[in-house]
Parts: sequence; structure tokens; C-alpha cells
Amino acid sequence: MSQSLPAYTRIAAILPCYSAVGDSTTIISADGSTTTLTSRVRAVIHRLARSRAIDLTALRANTRAATERKNLEPLPLAPGLVLVPVKVRQPRVAGDTTTGYVNFHTVTAVCVSKNKPYQATITLSGKTEIPILWTAATVNRQLALARLAASTALTSQPLAANAFHETFPGYAPDLLTLAVKLVDVFNEILTMKQNM
Repeated sequence: MSQSLPAYTRIAAILPCYSAVGDSTTIISADGSTTTLTSRVRAVIHRLARSRAIDLTALRANTRAATERKNLEPLPLAPGLVLVPVKVRQPRVAGDTTTGYVNFHTVTAVCVSKNKPYQATITLSGKTEIPILWTAATVNRQLALARLAASTALTSQPLAANAFHETFPGYAPDLLTLAVKLVDVFNEILTMKQNM
């Protein structure tokens, strides 16, 4: 049985870590609590996307077009969950993941780090501090790209899909935000039920 993931609105960071079983993932919640999963960061991102019925390849293509990035693009997976890639560690073994993700919506500060080899520190809600190998300027650039990706995520739907919605009887664009929030509430209820 696979380990359950926290609700989208509670995820503050998804970071690679080394554990007794090897390369694993630590999920930091918005309140500062942590959960360690035995799967790698990439698998966790795929699980999050699959649980939202998101085509990760298409999402990355849309985000690349909006941000003009060729790799390490932000991932707007859900309202309140925009994952920003950041380099958090040096690999012990070639091929190990060095990139983690912080939720754009939980970042409260970015500052220069005096703890070498880290060049910056990201502070998240819950007062969690994450040391980053990139400079503060690079992290701030990534956060700016995440803001852009989040703002274009809903508007990057294909024209045919938008046209279908507009011609669909009972279509009301004002209800889209409410419907998305309702889906998130149902997801949180299901997550809470699984954790009982």
C-alpha cells in the first residue's frame, strides 16, 4: 500500500532526503510538521498530478511556454499549490535528485545564508527554514516565474475546451472558482479519512 500524501493546501515543501532505505522524500506541511516517504521526489510529483487528473507533460509544456524556461519550470498543480523547483543538496551518488520543490504560496521570506555551502535560505509558513544551494537572486527569479505560471495556469486551457464550456448549457464562469474549491474540500476530507 502506498503512503498517503497530505492535502494540497497543507504542502509547503517536497524535498529529497537520504534515509535508511535510500533516496527518499520529505514533505513539509504548512504547520512545519514533516512526513517522510520512501519514494523519490519525481514519484511524489507524479502521484500529486495523477490524483488531480493532470497531464504532467502538458502542464510542463504550457508552463514552459508561459515562463520561457526549458527545464526546472514551476508546476501549478492546484489552487494553493504551485511547486517551485530549488536546488537543496549535493548528490552522494551520481543520478540522485538534487532538486526539491517549495510551495509558492507558503514562502514567507528569502534571505542570504551564512551557512556555507548554502547561499540562500527560504522561510516557509510554520517558520520552517530550508537551506538552498542557489543564490537568493536565483530563488527570487524562480518565485517570480511561479507567480507567472500560477496566473496563466487557468487561462492556458485549449481554445476548443473553452469554446465547449461557453456553449454548454448552464455554463457560468463565476462558478469555476467555487467548483475548484469544492473539489479541494472533498480531497481534504478524503485525505483526512485515509489518515484515520
